This record gives sequence, structure tokens and C-alpha cells, in this order.
Amino acid sequence: MKNLFVIHIFLIYSLFTLFSENQKDPLSVKEYTLSNGLTVWLNEDNSQPKVIGSIIVKAGAKDSPNTGIAHYFEHIMFKGTDKIGTVNYAEEKVWLDSISSKYDELANTPGDAERLEIQKEINELSIKAADYVIPNEFNRLISEYGGTGLNAGTSWDFTMYFNTFSPQYITQWCEINSERLINPVFRMFQSELETVYEEKNMYADMLGSQAAEKIVEEFFKPHPYQYPIIGSTENLKNPQLSDMKEFFNTYYVASNMGLVVSGNFDSENVLPMLEDTFGRIKQGGVEKKKLEMPESINGKKNFKVKFPIPFVKANALLWRGVPSNHPDEVALNLVMSLLSNENKTGLLDKLTIDGKLMVAAGLSLSMNDAGAIALLAIPNIPFQTYRSAQKLVFEAIETIKNGDVSEEMFQSLKLEQQRNYLLELESLDKRNQKMIEVFAKGLTWNKYLEQAEKIKTITKQDVIDIANKYLTSNYFDVKKKTGKYPNAKIEKPPFKAIETVNRDKESDYSKWLKTIESAEFTPRYLNFDEEVSVAKIGDNKLVTLYHAANEMNNVFDLAITFQVGSRVIPTLPPLVSYLNYIGTDEYSVEQFNERLQELGSTLIFKSSASQFTISVSGFDSAFEETFDLVAHFLTNLKAEKSKLKKVVKERKLEDKATRKSSEALSKAMIEKVKYGENSDYLTRLSMKELKKTSTEQLVFTLQRVLSTKSNFHYSGTLTDTLVADVIRKYFPIDEVNLESDDSCFREGHNYSKTKVFFFNDSKATQSIVQAYLLGPEQRALEANFLPQLFNAYFGSGMNSLMFQEIREFRSLAYRASSTMEMPPLKLKEKSILFNMLLSTQADKTTDALHALQSLLVDMPLSEKRLDAAKENLINQAQSAYPNFRDKTQKIAQYKQFGYTNDPNKQLVDEVSGMSLSDLESFYKQHIQGQTVVYIVIGDRKKIDMTQLQHIGEFEEMKL
Repeated sequence: MKNLFVIHIFLIYSLFTLFSENQKDPLSVKEYTLSNGLTVWLNEDNSQPKVIGSIIVKAGAKDSPNTGIAHYFEHIMFKGTDKIGTVNYAEEKVWLDSISSKYDELANTPGDAERLEIQKEINELSIKAADYVIPNEFNRLISEYGGTGLNAGTSWDFTMYFNTFSPQYITQWCEINSERLINPVFRMFQSELETVYEEKNMYADMLGSQAAEKIVEEFFKPHPYQYPIIGSTENLKNPQLSDMKEFFNTYYVASNMGLVVSGNFDSENVLPMLEDTFGRIKQGGVEKKKLEMPESINGKKNFKVKFPIPFVKANALLWRGVPSNHPDEVALNLVMSLLSNENKTGLLDKLTIDGKLMVAAGLSLSMNDAGAIALLAIPNIPFQTYRSAQKLVFEAIETIKNGDVSEEMFQSLKLEQQRNYLLELESLDKRNQKMIEVFAKGLTWNKYLEQAEKIKTITKQDVIDIANKYLTSNYFDVKKKTGKYPNAKIEKPPFKAIETVNRDKESDYSKWLKTIESAEFTPRYLNFDEEVSVAKIGDNKLVTLYHAANEMNNVFDLAITFQVGSRVIPTLPPLVSYLNYIGTDEYSVEQFNERLQELGSTLIFKSSASQFTISVSGFDSAFEETFDLVAHFLTNLKAEKSKLKKVVKERKLEDKATRKSSEALSKAMIEKVKYGENSDYLTRLSMKELKKTSTEQLVFTLQRVLSTKSNFHYSGTLTDTLVADVIRKYFPIDEVNLESDDSCFREGHNYSKTKVFFFNDSKATQSIVQAYLLGPEQRALEANFLPQLFNAYFGSGMNSLMFQEIREFRSLAYRASSTMEMPPLKLKEKSILFNMLLSTQADKTTDALHALQSLLVDMPLSEKRLDAAKENLINQAQSAYPNFRDKTQKIAQYKQFGYTNDPNKQLVDEVSGMSLSDLESFYKQHIQGQTVVYIVIGDRKKIDMTQLQHIGEFEEMKL
């Protein structure tokens, strides 16, 4: 066995070395520096008909500690420039300068009454300035020129801006995004600040977020990492445009920025274009600040944090780690893998599996200036002590420090790291994100690739030394105490809504962009007959193999999907949990996981309402051995009654967390309102039923699933014939005799009158508001994709009516969106469901609801917004061509829903010809005047309950 293992390791290392040294497209990254000092990374990959463009600024929250400026500036970067988003910047600037002066005055005014008067003046000035604003023009231009997925993010160390776009518009993308960075204008500042408040409220309501903030603050002080990225409430109340301008002038300079472009383009053609556009960004260097580093830890430092779940203990142990690019980082990652890893063979994983702890896990975090090592232990409910739990964790640490781990385990973890490097690079989207991360950390791309090589040189002694170096007696001992931190008070301001009169206008810059010719482009859609091979396996024709070639690396992925889910078999969710804790008649669970890891493979079980999936991944050189092992596990389970207790405890913890999470409560309530007794929360096993479930029932559940019609989705380097032979050899195909069950589709409840369902969450800062409308049957539609167009117009994306009217203009919500649930195409008699979502500060709840109602009652019609909605849908469809890993499942899903060709092509053809009258007709027939039901989760003491009860028939919900 050991000789085979060594040969397997050698084969994988050889293949990885080949990949690293040859650097063939699409894995090659070309690095350039423009004349102004801007760094450019270009990665050509024509596997998908799209390009991803990302801009990275090496400035984040640590460069504006606790002020929130870096994050808020990220928001402002969507508001346009002196050319984008204005009908007359020279006249607009007069008002904007006055607003800026007033914010400086506000920051130096302590009295509440005086501050309110200044804010009212700012509001009046903002209304005047809005006369010149073309709202959302930047976002609209991105959509007009093939863009999707427009977004941004701020970390402590950097800020990034990114989106996907169609290749023919690369000239326009370069022009728009470079223009964005030359002279951004801080317009619509007051309303956007309210949006940031809403975002802060949302984070405050997330379960555990406040406890995490307290730990980070204590651990990293006096370094700026101690402060939340979004900033303190007090500082957010005192914003200064002058400070933001200084931040932009200091950090948004070419030598402090990077441009990462990945996808379907030609570098030789693009590079001169980048010089002409991004080369215009101002030059300049950034002086590196000397920041105070986190304090050294001397001995054990005890610390308690509040967490709102009672009866559950939790203990976090934290050590100083290493910053990004530190020489010890690779070896430290291996130390952490010895404690906790994907295959659950880590020493902490075993504590969880064996039931010695409720939960035990570990992670390491490396940021640019500092790092952290964190180990989490949750003692068993109800009687295990902190002392007992800690003893087990420290014994695991000592095992590594003493070198008491096998060479096989050590080598297999190195293999796991190698596989993860390959997977991070294989898809266009993942690679672009990794390139952003690498650039932000200050590495070159080649230096990053060298880290993969470095893994091979790490010895077991290196890992022992690193464990002894960092996991010392100097650490934080953080324990949970039941409670909740008070939320910062931010009251609804008495501001007038900012109306704009230029919603359908366009700037001169927008008109000029239309003169730029676009390149030729042919959309690419899935060909069901040519993209993948499909073959039936076995005489009963109930097993189908979908095969896709992998030309990127030597890693296979095999997803076995069974079209039967928890709505048909309620014991599936506990089965998934149970399978993580048991072995077979030949292997214990530890032995099985270790054997799987030695092969460089992983095994994951998942269940959903409609599907059960077995996902296997590994190296093609070990495909047959891996599948043999997995098939052995599936057909030779050794049921252990004691492990059922773990499943019950997990469910108890999940239920406790649900009761303390506004988000989870909201999902449960909307399920009840839409589906009544068919709610997934009501049809799942009750705690009483779960406790009565036997091991025999769970084993039978798996046998029933394995007997059901299934699809094997393989992507790798092996031929379809070879893969089919392996499946026949080891999988019990002859025992597959059940058709799949398609009965999981649920009809939404049809309400005869408007109702408001309310659930009181006294600890919530925000209210979560959902609205639900039962739409028409599919067969009543004039066009299949008209509902999607309506949804794009009404509530999907930044250009939508909900986002603009409720968030942008009125600052009444952070989230403002809608979704259209479409039944499978073949279920023509089933109705579509229209869902709307708002998350808003509690005292704005009824204002936000009334704003939503007004849009539903009398929806504004706009050719410009329709064009944006059509562009958004078409862009998404034309960039939807999947990565090779996703092709087989996407084709199978389309077929299951009743399509014979890629529906994205049909969508483009249909939507392109739709008019405003088509949209209006759909709205008047199926939305206007229809019964809408509202679900509100929030604190009744902060909500105008009288107004809420006037909206419709009122019903208070209970758990």
C-alpha cells in the first residue's frame, strides 16, 4: 500500500510540475506596467464568451481607521464623474461645493438641534443638485455595453471594482472604467449615506457579527484591523467630503492600483487600448505608513464575548499568525490542515466525529500586515465543561508539536493543497478572483505559482517546527457568555425624498460612446448534442453518464445526482449528516477518510428539496481506486446508533440559531405564508420524529436513493468509455429500478385579499420585509420570457425600479429586489410566483412598504429603464455559457425542465423584440390590482404598528 501511495504522489507532483512550468494558455498571465505606473495583468482564456475586468486599489479600511471612508468611497464610485451622470456639471458643481462645505460644518457642530438644521440644509441643497443628476447612468452604461455582475468590495487592505462583459465591448469597458477613476463626483451623498447606515444595521443583525467584531478589536489592537471596515456609527454620522477627496487624491493613483483582465480577448490588441485609457489615470506614489502592530500576547489572555444563543458554550483560542507572503505561511497552512481539513481527518475533526466535542474546527487568517490562528471548540450540550474541551484541543496541538502524525497523512495533506491550487486556477471566474487576491497581497503571479512548488519541499520536521513556533502558551482564551450587545441608535431623518427630473436623459459622454464601433461577436450557446457525450449505462436505462472533457488539469469531478429530495424523503437531511460520522464493515470512519485522503480525493453528500447529490473529486490517476472506495462505502455502511446523537445535537444547534437570526426567521415565515402546510420547515422531520429515527431507517433511505434513476456527471481527462466501465464495475446498476420523482414542485397559496403577516423580533435593528404575489399560469403567457423581463425591470439589479426608487432616491432600504419563480417549462398549468424583498431600518418599515405599494399600484413606465432591463437580461444570457465543469449538469437540468435547446438563445431572441407595450400589458394583466401579501420581521417597538395594520388584514405569527 505504501509503495502505491508513493507512486501516486510522484505522479501527481510530476503532473503539477508540468502544469507549472509550461504555463500554457489559458493559465498564462502577462504582466505589464503602463507609462503612468499602473500595473496590468492580462490572462487570455477563450473557453467562455466573456471577459472579467477588475480594478484593485491598494487602500482599504486600515488606511482610514474606523471612519468608514474607504467603504463609503466605494459606494460613491458608482455615482458618476464630471462627464458621467450629469446634464451640466459646471452648474451642478456649485451646489455640490455648497454641500461639501456644509458637511465640514456638520462635523464640527456638537449640538443635536444645530446638527439637524445643518442636515436639513444639506437636504435642500441635495434636492437642488439633483436637478442636474442623471441617476444611475454609470450602471446603465455598463449594462448598455455588455456588462453584468457589476459590484465592488472593501477589505482592510484593499478595494476592488469588477464586472463581467461581452468581448465585443472591451473598448467601451476600458473607456468607461478609466473615466470613472479620473474625476469621480460625490453626488447623491446624503441619500447614499443613509444606505450605508442600512448596511451597517444589516451587519449588526447577523448572528455572531457583534461577537466577531469584539474579538477582532481585542485581538488586533492597536493596529487599524481592530476597527470594523464599515466604520463606527459615530464617525458615519460625521462624514466629510473633503476627507473623502483627500483619500481619493492620496490612494487612487496609478502606482497604487492594478488592472486584472481575464477572458476572451487578445493581449496585443488590448494593451495599446489600455495605455490610451487607463494610462490617463494620474501618476503618483503612496508613502507607506508606519502602523502600530498588534500587541504581543504574554501568557493566556482571558476574554468574554456576548452571543445570543443560550445553553450552548463556545470557546475560541487565538494565537498570532503570519501576514501574507510570510516564509512560514505555506507550512502553517499544513499545520492547520493537520488540525482540520476537507476530508475530516484532522485531529480536531476526529474530536467532532467521535463525539468528544460538539464542534471543533480551526482556521488561519493572513492579511497584509498581520495574521491570526483560531481554534474553535463547542463543548457537548449540556454538561461538558470548558476545561474538558480545552484539554482535548491542547492534546491535539501537542500531538502535532511532538510529531505524532504519520508520514502518509502528512503527504496526503500536501496532495490536498496541490489539488486546491489546481482548482483555484481552472475556471475563469475563480482565476480572476485569485489574481485580485494575489495582486492585493503584493505578489507577482509567478511568485504565487512558486508557492505551489514550495509545498513539495516542506518536510514533516518543518511543520513540527512551525507548530512549536506559533502554537505557544501565549494566546487569547475567548469564552462565550449569553447576551447581546446594544445596537447603535440611528433614527430615521426627517429628510425630503430626492427626486430627479433627468431619468430618461443621457449625458454628452454617453452620446459620444455610441460613436465607438464595437468588435464583431458571435454569441456562444450550449449545443446539447456536441458539447458533452451522453450515454445510458445498464440494461434498465435508468443510469445516464454525462461526460465532459477537462483540458485544464488532471483533476476529475464526478457528481451523481438523484432526482429525489427531502420533500419526498424527509429523512434525507439527517442522512447527509449521519454519513459524515460512520464507516463501513471494513473501514472505520477515520480509516475511510484517511484512505480517501491518501488518494487525493474528497467525498461530499448534499440534499435539497428536490435532489440528492454525491460529489466525488480527485486526480484522474486515482479515479478507479477512488470510485471503488466510494462504491464500497455506499453499499457496505456500518450503522452506529451512537452517532445518531450527533445528528440530533446538530439539529438542536441549528434550531437555536434559527430562532436568533432574523434572516432565518424571515425564510421560515415566507415559506409558511407561500406554501402553508407544505412549507419545507413544516414537512421536515420534527425533533420528536428525528429522535425516533433509527439507523436502519437511514440506511434504508440511502438504499432507496441508490435504487432511483440517476445521472453521473463526469468531467476529467479519462474517456467516456473508461469512465462507464468503472461505473459498471463498482456501482450496483442492476439494482436501480425506480423512476425519479418530479412531484416536488409546490403551488403557491392563492390569497383573496391583502394580508400583513408580522413576527416580532425584539432584538432586531432592521426589519426584513417580504412581499408575495401569485402570478399567472405559464400557459397564459404570451411569451415565455416576459416574466423575466418584468422582473428585470421591476426589481432585479441596480437599474431596476425597486433599487432606484426605494434605495437610491429615498434611502429606505439596503436590499431592494425581486425574483420571479418560474415552474419548469413542461408544467404549463403551474403558476409563477413573484417575490419582493426589502431590508430596512425598523423606523422606516412602513415608509418602505408604502413606497413598494406605490410601485405595484401604479408602476412608472420608462423606455430607458426597459432598455436597461433588456440589456441586463440579454447580457446575462450571452455570458451564461458555462465552465467545462458545469456543462453536463446544466444540459441535464435544461432537459429536465423541458428544453431541447439552450434557453438562453430563445431568451435573447424573444426579449430583443419586446416593447414597452408588452411590458405594460403583462403588468396590467398579471400584477396591477392583484392580491399582494406582506411578511414583516422586526421590532414592534420601533415600527409604526398602526400604519402597518392599515395596509391589510393583520396576523401576528408565532414560532
